[in-house]
Amino acid sequence: MKHRILFTALALAVIAAGATAAEPTQPQRGTRATLDANGDGVVDRTEAAKFPRLAERFDQLDRNGDGRLDASERPQRHARHARHGGKGGWQHRGGHGVHDPARLDKDGDGRLSRAELEAGTAPAREGRPARTSPLVRNFDAIDANGDGYLVRAEIRDWHERQRPQREAQMRKRFDERFAAADLNGDGRLSRVEVDEKMPRMAGRFAWMDDNRDGFLSREELQPKRR
Repeated sequence: MKHRILFTALALAVIAAGATAAEPTQPQRGTRATLDANGDGVVDRTEAAKFPRLAERFDQLDRNGDGRLDASERPQRHARHARHGGKGGWQHRGGHGVHDPARLDKDGDGRLSRAELEAGTAPAREGRPARTSPLVRNFDAIDANGDGYLVRAEIRDWHERQRPQREAQMRKRFDERFAAADLNGDGRLSRVEVDEKMPRMAGRFAWMDDNRDGFLSREELQPKRR
């Protein structure tokens, strides 16, 4: 009887351990795979719109002003956050990183001088040169009233004026990537073409194939607009 009880207990323990191991892990919120819906390696404005915090800071994170966030521009958590949090570095959880214009307003007067913007330029590191903010590069164009300062309304208006250009650039890049992957030129991507030219998207092929025809069209590859 003792042996039978012991055997039963061990069996239950093994079953419980197996059930725990079999539980699927939940994907981390905000991972690149989630943000980058079409698997092209960047996050555009439409993809970012699904994440309110990211969408709110999109223009500040988009340091080169190309209308998309590459790996170096997306918020980096964990190790970098721990190293730099609270000392002028990224403050992701609060949504106020060094690329948030309001954070650069050191004197708290509700406007940004050229000097304040230049002081917030990301420093050079690991062989990379310092990256100048698009607000610095386009200061005169943004400063609509020519008073030598930028306010939120001017920055917002400038970004809106740049929207058509950014969207045109995004469409051009998409068309170029699609054409490069469409090896047989039939206007759609097969599994073989995706595996060869867009391997990071291969795992989501079936999910993105809305009409289940075994191919991905341009419409299926592009993020759905809200």
